[in-house]
Amino acid sequence: DEPAAFLLRETANLSLFAEDVEKTFAEVKSALQNAKAQVVQSTLERDNSGQATARMTLLLAPEESDAVIARIKGMGRVQNFNVQTERVAQNGSGMSETAKVERDKVQLNLVISRTGEEQPVQQTSLRIITPSVPKQVEQLKAAVAQADGALRSSTFSRNPDGQEVANLTLRVPMKNYAALVATFDQLGEVNDLSVQRNDQPGTTANPATAPAEISLQIYSPGKIVSAETGLGATMRRTLGQGAAALMWSARMIGVALAFLAPWALALGLLGWLVARFSKRRGGR
Repeated sequence: DEPAAFLLRETANLSLFAEDVEKTFAEVKSALQNAKAQVVQSTLERDNSGQATARMTLLLAPEESDAVIARIKGMGRVQNFNVQTERVAQNGSGMSETAKVERDKVQLNLVISRTGEEQPVQQTSLRIITPSVPKQVEQLKAAVAQADGALRSSTFSRNPDGQEVANLTLRVPMKNYAALVATFDQLGEVNDLSVQRNDQPGTTANPATAPAEISLQIYSPGKIVSAETGLGATMRRTLGQGAAALMWSARMIGVALAFLAPWALALGLLGWLVARFSKRRGGR
């Protein structure tokens, strides 16, 4: 039997996250102008919330496919990337070590979506107690910026008892996660630390640039004695309760006197009449 020739077909699937989808989409198109590439399909869609998603199907010359794909990867953050290879027999039958193998054009299926939609590969939550919340929040923001992270949300409140509470959610590349978490001990006492991994089988997300999300609460102990719980308030309540009890007693005494007064008057009048009648009889 004549050995068969084989055609090697590759299909690459690449998902990118980018801060500006339209800009990255345009950069990919520009990069393809100087490459041996054919755009089979290209769409830019927006959902009801205005979030953009770009999709492209490309055919790349096999000798340039690796370089073109590597360049496109550098335009965003890789969520996943995989390659499927298929060997298709061409003419003849049987196997041979000297069988001719040719590479067909490489098909690249590309999806570009916004960074904020990316699922974190790791989620961490913790609480930090510190005497000065605003100062430590500013220190944390500086550490996040240094770690190439992003602050996604931040709130601050002060309770009536003087307690300050800040809630923050941030993201940082996994390669900088450990170094950032190590700085938390400098902010105060770390409590209630929990870590959850969100590994997705079948994906090849870049472990260095994949995002880790951290939710933390920075709070201080209460310092101010509330006007409703202080010594003065306690004394006022005590005196007020004593005065109320005294007034209640006075009212009860008044009620008792009002009830007994007619009877006392009647008894007094009866006694006076009896005494007077007795005197008259003694005078006779």
